[in-house]
Amino acid sequence: LKRSRSRKEYSFEEKLSVVESYLTSELSYQELALQMGINNPSMLARWVNDFKIAGPDALRPHRKGRKKTLSTSQSRETEAQVQHTEVDTRAEHVKELEDELLKLRIENAVLKELRRLRLEDEAKRRGLRTSSSVSEDNSN
Repeated sequence: LKRSRSRKEYSFEEKLSVVESYLTSELSYQELALQMGINNPSMLARWVNDFKIAGPDALRPHRKGRKKTLSTSQSRETEAQVQHTEVDTRAEHVKELEDELLKLRIENAVLKELRRLRLEDEAKRRGLRTSSSVSEDNSN
């Protein structure tokens, strides 16, 4: 037997007929593989083994690789929920920022008024000091 470098896929019907031929005849795996044109007799042995364990369904092709975790409709729903949640959180964040801005503007106005009053008070005190020192100078 010569091993093929390319992978040939066999249909369910082909596998089933080969397995039935093996089970009804007295041929070895190697002889049956030559007769059926299958390059790998161990593959035939695996088919027979699988058939004996799980029946004909074991010979049906099955998907390889990782299974999808979400169907497309579920993923679309999830995306819509995420976008809706993002909009909600963005709106909440904007509201929080606006509240903080208002608070800071009020605080800023209060601080400006306190500064103005303090400067005004200091100016009055300086005016009193200068006027009292001027009156002292006049008395001499």
